[in-house]
Amino acid sequence: MQTMIDILIADDHPLITEGLRSFLRTKNDFRIAGTAANAAETMAMVQHTPASILLLDVNLPDGNGVDLCSTIRKTTPDLRILGLSNYSERSVILRMFNNGASGYVLKSAPMEELEKAIQIVASGGIYFGEGVQQVLTGLAADALTEMPPVTRREKEVLQWLAQGLSSPQIGEKIFISAVTVDSHRRSLMQKLKVNNTVSLLNRAREWGLI
Repeated sequence: MQTMIDILIADDHPLITEGLRSFLRTKNDFRIAGTAANAAETMAMVQHTPASILLLDVNLPDGNGVDLCSTIRKTTPDLRILGLSNYSERSVILRMFNNGASGYVLKSAPMEELEKAIQIVASGGIYFGEGVQQVLTGLAADALTEMPPVTRREKEVLQWLAQGLSSPQIGEKIFISAVTVDSHRRSLMQKLKVNNTVSLLNRAREWGLI
């Protein structure tokens, strides 16, 4: 007996949502558990509707799916997230994976590819759509699964470092001491496995952190 995969859909385009519903309903092992059209509805849905996987649009009218992905992973850790978007920018894709997505498929992909992605992600795997693989050429797939967690404060430090500010200047901006800024910088270099600030910023850009 096949295991039923309960699916949630978060997308603000009715045509996309209805197209997905129509296709997924033709599959015996897929079941649509719920749909949402914005970030607020999505949060309410994932908290009250049991499901195996969430198809999450990156661009929602009241927030972006990249940040929402991180929030959902914290509140509903068992729910697998598959990014579904028109965006093919490397930084967006990497940020989605860094925030806990298990897959990413472009909306231009064939429905058969989406079906494959759902099955792989729902079973605990990681899926990169064919279009996504082309964007990420040169970056090993396993590197994405090993991206270290970066704290909100560390991301702030990275943003200011990218603008060329010194530790004392960053400290003034975010109300911490220069010594603490340097501590965050050392932590980041250790996490991203680099030994200087230039390499740190280059690696952060590769992974979509800045």
